[in-house]
Amino acid sequence: MNLRRPRRRRASALLLVLFVMAITTPLVCLMLEAHTSQIRCTHNHIEHMTALYVAEAGVHDAMAELLGDSSWRTGFTSKGFPSDLAHSYTVTLADGTPGQIIVTSTGQTASGYSKTVTAIVTGL
Repeated sequence: MNLRRPRRRRASALLLVLFVMAITTPLVCLMLEAHTSQIRCTHNHIEHMTALYVAEAGVHDAMAELLGDSSWRTGFTSKGFPSDLAHSYTVTLADGTPGQIIVTSTGQTASGYSKTVTAIVTGL
């Protein structure tokens, strides 16, 4: 009687499946870790660029104020956007050499990332 052969085939199939799973599981874990790391890097890049653009918006806002009043030196503290209160910028102004105004703007994101932009304004 050939009752033992199907059991051996089932056992060998089970061993083959277990072997394949043992090989592929670490590979899948490594791929997931690499993908997670790439997502984190992308998130950091987006947050840094957002902070940079917010800081640049602060410089532009200060320039608009200076065009209206060239003696303005008040600056802004944690000024946000009406449509997006999660991001804000702080702007300080200082007199440089005669005829120059130094505008420093720091953009801040809700996640805590920040970037600083400095512009030297002449000819006002």
